[in-house]
Amino acid sequence: MVTKKDQILDTSLQLFMKKGFDATSISDILSQLDIARGTLYYHFESKEAIMDAIIERLLNQVLEKIEKLMTNDSLSQAEKFMGFFASINLTQLTGDEEIVDYFNQPQNALFHEKSNRLLIKKLSPVLAQIISEGMESGLFDTPFPAETAELILVGITGFVDSKDSPADEDNMNHRMESFLYNAARMLGMSQSGLDGFKKLFLSK
Repeated sequence: MVTKKDQILDTSLQLFMKKGFDATSISDILSQLDIARGTLYYHFESKEAIMDAIIERLLNQVLEKIEKLMTNDSLSQAEKFMGFFASINLTQLTGDEEIVDYFNQPQNALFHEKSNRLLIKKLSPVLAQIISEGMESGLFDTPFPAETAELILVGITGFVDSKDSPADEDNMNHRMESFLYNAARMLGMSQSGLDGFKKLFLSK
């Protein structure tokens, strides 16, 4: 059953995507939902709070997927590590490229920035745990698992996923390959581990 809170989030996201966050008003959301202002404010104190909740909901979906991955004893540490990064692909998660395109539009920079900050905050401890377990199995070799986890996620959101990075596929692949090389060095990965990393991320 879809709750009223989820209805507000779903409708707001569609309006944000159609009109942009700044151009969407609370009145627009109320009109689309045909609800009273008090009903909306019972759940959310502001439009910014709605935006935060949309981001949090998406990232919670990511976390649920990763938690299933972490508890799957049939997977090796390498598979869990690769699966972690596959799980944070919002296009695969939502099945909606428009959402990802929305995040990447210049006028939605605040939305993008907030989502990146929350992603780093929520996922750094999980990635640190995967790295620590990988160290026990000999997959990784780093004295700084927590810091390395954060650096990798900062690299993904700030370097690889930067709005200023080149859009051309060849340039993006080069940028990604340089990131993967340096991430693998931070983790103390073998060449075969780096090759597996590349297969997951680089376009064919």
